[in-house]
Amino acid sequence: MKHWLDNRLSQVICRMRHALLAGILLTLAYAAFADEAVNVVCPGGQYQCPSGDTCCRLSSGQWGCCLYAHAVCCSDHIHCCPSGYTCNVANGTCNRGDLLMPLATKNVAQPVEAVNVVCPGGRYECRSGETCCKQGGGKYGCCPLPMAVCCNDSVHCCPKGYKCNVAHGTCTKGEFNLPWYEKNDAQEVELQSVVCPGGQYQCPDGNTCCKLSSGQWGCCPLPNAVCCSDGQHCCPHGYTCDVSSGSCHQGELVIPWEEKNLAKPVEILPEPNIVCPGGQAQCPSGNTCCRLASGQWGCCPLPSAVCCSDHIHCCPHGYTCDISTGTCSLGEMTLPWFEKTDANVVVPEPNVVCPGGQAQCPSGNTCCRLASGQWGCCPLPSAVCCSDHIHCCPHGYTCDISTGTCSLGEMTLPWFEKTEATFLSSDSVPVPNIVCPGGRYQCPTGSTCCKLNTGAYGCCPYPLAVCCADHIHCCPHGYSCDISTATCHLHDLSLPWEPKKEAALLSDPAVPEPNIVCPGGQAQCPSGNTCCRLASGQWGCCPLPLAVCCSDHIHCCPHGYTCDISTGTCSLGEMTLPWFEKTAAALPSNGGIICPNSSSICRSTETCCMMAKGGWGCCPGVNAVCCPDKIHCCPHGTKCTKENTCVGAAGILSMVTKTKAKEMAPKVETVPWITKTLALPLGTKEGNVKCDSSHFCPDGNTCCKLASRQWGCCPLPNAVCCSDGIHCCPHGYTCDTASGRCQK
Repeated sequence: MKHWLDNRLSQVICRMRHALLAGILLTLAYAAFADEAVNVVCPGGQYQCPSGDTCCRLSSGQWGCCLYAHAVCCSDHIHCCPSGYTCNVANGTCNRGDLLMPLATKNVAQPVEAVNVVCPGGRYECRSGETCCKQGGGKYGCCPLPMAVCCNDSVHCCPKGYKCNVAHGTCTKGEFNLPWYEKNDAQEVELQSVVCPGGQYQCPDGNTCCKLSSGQWGCCPLPNAVCCSDGQHCCPHGYTCDVSSGSCHQGELVIPWEEKNLAKPVEILPEPNIVCPGGQAQCPSGNTCCRLASGQWGCCPLPSAVCCSDHIHCCPHGYTCDISTGTCSLGEMTLPWFEKTDANVVVPEPNVVCPGGQAQCPSGNTCCRLASGQWGCCPLPSAVCCSDHIHCCPHGYTCDISTGTCSLGEMTLPWFEKTEATFLSSDSVPVPNIVCPGGRYQCPTGSTCCKLNTGAYGCCPYPLAVCCADHIHCCPHGYSCDISTATCHLHDLSLPWEPKKEAALLSDPAVPEPNIVCPGGQAQCPSGNTCCRLASGQWGCCPLPLAVCCSDHIHCCPHGYTCDISTGTCSLGEMTLPWFEKTAAALPSNGGIICPNSSSICRSTETCCMMAKGGWGCCPGVNAVCCPDKIHCCPHGTKCTKENTCVGAAGILSMVTKTKAKEMAPKVETVPWITKTLALPLGTKEGNVKCDSSHFCPDGNTCCKLASRQWGCCPLPNAVCCSDGIHCCPHGYTCDTASGRCQK
């Protein structure tokens, strides 16, 4: 018996060795096929694995990496097996017939820096890790693989190095066969002109600025293109120009090169100059402030540029200065570097008023809290306030407390020290308070309205703050609330969170705002609410403006958030909030229905229809059909004919003539006006409402100029900017500066 067991054990070990060798050979074979190491992007586009790995879910729900290509992910969410094997979790082996090998353990996948891929022509884009493939009608689709092969059926695609087998619907590479992938629709890109360095010439969106042989700027009809040395042609990103053959090369791929067009002069109004840190110098719009060797500020003729360490030159954003060769490099791409010019002396601008309106900093500074709790001034615009409450760093950099520096990738700078802010004199013009949604509560300027546990509003002492889910605390803009540690987090930075203060009732309560009439005109919600369907099919009221109605027909989320039904929360990136519950909508007090112009009424048993001479009429019957002649109407379920009859399942009926709808008593609608907040600098990824080349507002906002001539954000879409430079009104209203309200 012992001899038989020894023989059996030897056979199993031998099989496992053979299987392990086969797995190694399979991995080496796959690696030999790969011409270039390109990471594997996991579904969703947020995580990636090394080339030749397979994405598998971990028990935490995150993505892990299995070291085999096309691997089998085991059900324990820990292990995996090579392609063609089955997982035997109980025995800890991968089985394939008589072959056995040990289970492989997954590694944690790495986050992907999400940068969209712009398709040729610049009109469409795909997500990071995808490939643009042409579809019919000049449109593009997205293959969910990097550097994929686009199949000629215009629907499918295959991994790099594979061939499309249209007859069998597979991807082939030697003896390997895979099912082919289906493309998704590409997203349309919002068209904007590309401004060439120097800001005097522009190219169409999706083009690349290239110097012509004449020295002028030309336009290559490709995004992120390679400019050829002949000064006339260009090639797609990642290709090399072959001037001798007049073509573009990438490995074994050869395509004809593109010809540049002449760039057009920029036809835009002069934008405000960029003020350098300290507020004493300025550069033209589209430039970047860089220190010169003299210590003075210089101007690099590029936006968001990289300042080279020789204090003379600079490079485009994303490039690296190569001092030894005098060039700018990005991967295999090189450009000649740019020379800085002297900055101009700035005309003094209004001071920056800190949140709360009691302290101020010089123009071009940022208000940061000191250890004493008072406001301090960082000598940089849109700066990062360090957690030691003493220092600060430039926008986009991270404070490194251990080394006392500011870091951005591989770049480090010495950090800056804050100075004390000055108090505003008592005779300063008072800044109007912020009115909370619903118009019953108000908070001091520079604060944010946040709901308390009582349902009333509280005031968070930060502008554009994050309201924490405990309904007691809040965090600065861009931070996330950590309930477990009672802190605010932004990357490696942590701050203690702030308790909210109870908001004050308006001393002069606003005139009741008109209710919101739900579609169909038979239900209404209070002002500041959103109409959402209930499970019963009736209308409900979400206590938020421009809210998102959740698919469970019970809850809703703030504008811009997504409903997460599984967790019962509202999510925006990494931020989550508890969702809101809808209430039943109320019927109009007169029992009738309000027509779309909000001033005409029909009975509840009638339907609103347009009249031939303008205005609204009432047709007898619910959900009646309004005829094209704008005189007659037909019962629900029938059609109007040219013979002035109604045809339906019941036969032919006579048309009915409409009667004129009753007009509501005329009244002037007024709502409280809204205070604007300071626009945010580009780079914080909080929205895409662009004010100019360096400032933007969150989604659903409108850019308005402030009294200080800076950009401000009105928290309403398509809003009206009031002439006082402080307030704004909803679309369709006018600003009444005398009463401080919006009138319609």
